Amino acid sequence: MNEGAEALRDFPPPTPAPPDLIERAWSLVRQHPECFWFRHPEARIRHLEDVRLVVEHLREYGDRRAWREAQELHRCLSPLYKKTY
Repeated sequence: MNEGAEALRDFPPPTPAPPDLIERAWSLVRQHPECFWFRHPEARIRHLEDVRLVVEHLREYGDRRAWREAQELHRCLSPLYKKTY
C-alpha cells in the first residue's frame, strides 16, 4: 500500500446527512447559484461536510438573505455534528 492510501485510512468516513437536511441545502444552492459558481452541475449533497460547504459559501458569497438562510441551515447542522464526534 502506498503512503497516500495509508494516510487516507486515518480519516473517518464522511457522515451521511439526513434527507431533509440534504433537501434544504440543495434548495438553497438552487436559490443562490451566484454563491456556488464552482459547483459541477452533477455534484450532489450527501454528507454533513457537503452541507457545511453550502453554509460557508452562502455566508461568503451571498447577500444578507443568503447569510440569514445559512445561519438557519447551520442551526440544523450543529446538533448533528455534536452527535457524530
